[in-house]
Amino acid sequence: MSEILEKITSFYINLHDFNGIHISGLGEDFEEVRKDLIKLLESETIIINFGDRHPNPHILAFEPESIKEQIEKLKNLKFPAAEYRNHGILKIQTNAVSYCVYPSRNYLRTKINHTRYQDRPFTLLLALGEPQLSFRSFNLRVLEFYRNDPRYSFDTNDIQGHISSNSESSVHKQDDTFLQTFGFAFDREVKNRYVAVYLRYLSDLTPEHQQRWKLDEVTGDIFLHPDYARTSAGHWPEKESMFVAFCEEIKIINEMASRISGKPLFCNTYDQENKPRNFGFLIRPMLTEYEDFGILLDKMIADNLNRKFFEDKVTPFYFEDSDGVRRQKGTISLLEEWLKKVRFDDPAPFNEMISDFRAIHNKRHPVAHRVAEDVWDNKYFKEQRELMMKAYGAIRTLRLILANHPKTKGINIPDWLFEGKIWTY
Repeated sequence: MSEILEKITSFYINLHDFNGIHISGLGEDFEEVRKDLIKLLESETIIINFGDRHPNPHILAFEPESIKEQIEKLKNLKFPAAEYRNHGILKIQTNAVSYCVYPSRNYLRTKINHTRYQDRPFTLLLALGEPQLSFRSFNLRVLEFYRNDPRYSFDTNDIQGHISSNSESSVHKQDDTFLQTFGFAFDREVKNRYVAVYLRYLSDLTPEHQQRWKLDEVTGDIFLHPDYARTSAGHWPEKESMFVAFCEEIKIINEMASRISGKPLFCNTYDQENKPRNFGFLIRPMLTEYEDFGILLDKMIADNLNRKFFEDKVTPFYFEDSDGVRRQKGTISLLEEWLKKVRFDDPAPFNEMISDFRAIHNKRHPVAHRVAEDVWDNKYFKEQRELMMKAYGAIRTLRLILANHPKTKGINIPDWLFEGKIWTY
């Protein structure tokens, strides 16, 4: 029995991916192996992954089932002798179910040499038997290094993202890193936002980057973003981020406007693959980041409205001032005048939309004319979310107004957008 345990442990520790060994690799006589495994389960020195909880049984994806459940499954396991003997690599790949054995966390504590992983804290956790799809949470500022460094490709839709070194950049070996996926998580009390990464992917980071992330690790009662959890388990997402939805609304509005008058209403169109780099939730709760976001948002709305669209619809200037100078109307005023030609059963949504567009635009002007010390305050996370919800509500209202025009009939609206399946956090 000790020989089997040593074989299981050696297989696990010496493989880079910390794989479990298939039952067929533990001996010729399955019934004898079964008896030994039951004893090892009872002594809590091993665990068995029966391949019925995750598509890949060769990694320990989740917390193991109870010892009682594992023993019951092992006793009921039917494994024909011929199949057992012939269960080679090819068979493993094509067989729908595989049964892999791992050393338990209790046993690994006595076997792992910590100094071997002293500069790789997350690899150490896997070596000690932590599930590969358990996640760790981090302060949002850990992403700032990658977002602001042009040597890295940083992409996120505010539900999940990835990081990699740019192929054309000169990155030193210790900084040549790749994070296949990261998501976001929240604490249950205040819903503060954090970065979340599965141990499997943290372990792939270079030692230097593992230590960088370790410095920003946070603990507590934290849960994964629901859609990140869903997609990680192989399911389709339920909703989209309101930042992605905002971009999609502008794209559809431009299609509608082009149908109405042959010109787009906005100069620039955005979508999920083409949105401004910093158009997302704040990474640092700083006054400057919050103000920069407000400026970017206004650029996507007021500055982005196409004056040429209104040329034959609205007078572009106010009457002459007392000094004889004509003043150019702002783009939001042009939009308001054009849409006032529409008869609304209830003008309240229209009035609220224009008011919100102006509120976003007016937040920008004091910022442009002052120099102030920066401020760090978690309130900016909340204020940005409220500002973005206001902006999205206004842009959605604009799309709904244009949808009533007879020339916009038949334009495809994605189901998720039509039904308002939008994540606001």
